[in-house]
Amino acid sequence: MRYASRLLFLLPFGLLMSCDHTESAGNTTEIENAIAIRVFNGDEPADGVAYRVLPSWYVADTNETDSGVDFAYSGTTDEDGWMRIDGHEEGSFTVQFSKDKYSIVTNYTLDKLTPNVTIDSVALAKPGTIKGRVDLPDSAKYAWIYMQGIERVEKTDRKGAFAISNLPAGDLKLKAWVPNIQKFVAQAEVSVPANDTLDVGNVSDSTDEIVFKRTMKINPRELISSWMRPLPIPTVLILRLDSTFNFFETTEDGSDVHLLDSEGNPLPIEIDTWDKDIQSGAINIRIESAEDTARLWTLEWGDSTEAPQKRSDVWEDLNDSLIWALNTVRILDFESGTYKNDLPSPLTPKDWYVQAHDGATVYDSVAEDIRKGVIDSGGGAFESKVLQVNYKAEKPEYVVIGTRISDIPHDLSRLDSVEVWIKTDGKIEIILETIIESDTNFKATYKTEGNGSWKRYAVRPQDFDTKDTVKYHGWDVTRNRITRFTIFAYDGSSILVDNVRMYGINRDDLK
Repeated sequence: MRYASRLLFLLPFGLLMSCDHTESAGNTTEIENAIAIRVFNGDEPADGVAYRVLPSWYVADTNETDSGVDFAYSGTTDEDGWMRIDGHEEGSFTVQFSKDKYSIVTNYTLDKLTPNVTIDSVALAKPGTIKGRVDLPDSAKYAWIYMQGIERVEKTDRKGAFAISNLPAGDLKLKAWVPNIQKFVAQAEVSVPANDTLDVGNVSDSTDEIVFKRTMKINPRELISSWMRPLPIPTVLILRLDSTFNFFETTEDGSDVHLLDSEGNPLPIEIDTWDKDIQSGAINIRIESAEDTARLWTLEWGDSTEAPQKRSDVWEDLNDSLIWALNTVRILDFESGTYKNDLPSPLTPKDWYVQAHDGATVYDSVAEDIRKGVIDSGGGAFESKVLQVNYKAEKPEYVVIGTRISDIPHDLSRLDSVEVWIKTDGKIEIILETIIESDTNFKATYKTEGNGSWKRYAVRPQDFDTKDTVKYHGWDVTRNRITRFTIFAYDGSSILVDNVRMYGINRDDLK
């Protein structure tokens, strides 16, 4: 087994000179993408240094000249040695700095997890050389060696040997392409030395399996929302991954994912959810000390042959109130007596409503003034207020009680259950759905009927109806785009509702 490539996103390690990097990664934010890099020549900031930025996947054309390259960004550093680019595109990029006979290369990634990157110091250095050899197929007379992210490509000799000089110092990835079979036969990451030659040896061996391990830096402080402060210790933080993370580079269940602290030690984790189809994942992380959040972590994946990281019971011995806060969201309890639902701070409460559809009738003017349906509970297991709706509706007529929980679709794949207390003499449907103007009405529905007494309904994802033949109905197609909680009532005369709560998610799932 040989590691042919280790892609280090966000922080470019391995530069053979002194570089002090400071940057952050974490939850999705709405901050505009930006990159800032400061270049030094010795101990002094280097102004007027030319920079040229290309996507990290870029490979030069074998007939291409420098003047033919369309750079993603180019320019020169300012008087303090800074390269600053605001409104930067998302993606992984390689930037080459050059001035006189000196140069340097470094890499960075901007995405929703890391919209801003600052690298405080990179030092110009004399260029270096790499040499080595690739195994050529019997039918091949040569291979092209591409240096990704910069406009360099060189041809091997008939034995596959190559030497590429005048390369900027720093981390680069090379790929070997054999044109007559139209195939890459090798790829590896190399650290080009300053003013020296690196012999990378034989970078291809057909008997080896090439393993590509990926890494990404995570700033744990960005996993701590304002409502979680002051941070109790021990506690659990949640790393949420979405389409900005490439799930197709991982195993089906995320078993190749490792999370390491700043010293390379495994952190206590459990995979909460992992779904490559909808590109959604959540990792629960146990925090035993505030110091655990002071330095960047490293997320690793991509090597399915490596032993899985041991999974932990991250919730063990945490107090009940903390577990409750980290794993539940209140939707409705009617205690406020307003038109708004009861989403907790810092979420924004939305309107709740009662509506009659398809000829149904709602009595007591509740449909016109929903507050008229809020009554005293009469004690028992409930707080002081519950919702009562008296109606007439025989299917296909129905009455709707509902609320918008978000203006935009949210991924609630982590949901354990939605709980609601209902007293009714009719039939009901408990629904999580997507209702957005001009969008398909994705819907997950649980159908049941009451017996005239209060009953707690705890509807799990597997309880939602999957027999509906409509392709946009069911939990699997609705779970990652939910905006609304709804109850349908029909074939009865009265329904009372209280204490609607979701389990298995927290406020950050609805931000």
